[in-house]
Amino acid sequence: MKPASVIIMDEQPIVRMSIEVLLHKNKAIQVVMKTDDSRELLDYLRNNPTDMVILDIELPGTDGFALLKRIKEINDKTKVLFLSSKSESFYAGRAVRAGANGFVSKRKDQNDIYKAVEMLLAGYSFFPSASLTMINHSRRGDLPELPLSNREVTVLRYLANGLTNKEIADQLLLSNKTISAHKSNIFSKLGVHTIVELIDYAKAHELL
Repeated sequence: MKPASVIIMDEQPIVRMSIEVLLHKNKAIQVVMKTDDSRELLDYLRNNPTDMVILDIELPGTDGFALLKRIKEINDKTKVLFLSSKSESFYAGRAVRAGANGFVSKRKDQNDIYKAVEMLLAGYSFFPSASLTMINHSRRGDLPELPLSNREVTVLRYLANGLTNKEIADQLLLSNKTISAHKSNIFSKLGVHTIVELIDYAKAHELL
């Protein structure tokens, strides 16, 4: 039987390598690519049916949620496992809504990644139970929806890290005008008026 093909996409070479070593103990899994380049990833997927992509949400220059959509457009059978070192409570619920197949916090034991990969390849999903509970409450109206869109969260992180509108536009391949509109919406939705207040919000929600 042909091994399941897996791509690892993370900014840090040491993280990519450690995940590959972790998965190597399962002979039914083959890591076919390790990269931090979204274009390289998408080019490969267009020409090679791939079972799974392990994807860091916060790659620089890439909106992880937009990239998830592109992956699913190329092949909706490709499983996507999101990784994040940031707030599990903030991102895991968004990962479910965006159509990811699983989410693992980098703060947890690395064996959780191995377990998640096995479960996704077996046809299951893998999400923190707390995030699923939160989503169920939200659907029933017990909790307010998170105020920002996924793209706005990405722009928020760039703004809080000190990038200008033009620099963010260059990173996300969008127009300066679009980023300016996102910034205005973010400030309005959060009720903040300065970058300092925005940074405080980002820190409070573990987005930095």
